[in-house]
Amino acid sequence: MGKIKNMLIEAMETPIMDACSECQGSGMVEVDVVRPHGFGRDVGVIDGVLEDCSACGGLGEVERLCACGEWVTSVRGDAALVCEECV
Repeated sequence: MGKIKNMLIEAMETPIMDACSECQGSGMVEVDVVRPHGFGRDVGVIDGVLEDCSACGGLGEVERLCACGEWVTSVRGDAALVCEECV
């Protein structure tokens, strides 16, 4: 195979990555954790704990999806919003 053909195949298989909308690209989200009252206190407390974002798996990036649910690949450029089948 030729070098150009390999580059085209790689571009068709590589999805465009956008910053995650849940964590704004940081990979971490703050989750409220309820702590029950103890023997020394008569009230519980709600703590904020940082956890990995469940939408992106802690990476901070998600694949850009077309309206049909398929990945938008980098073969059409970084500004593309639709997949190859929807074009």
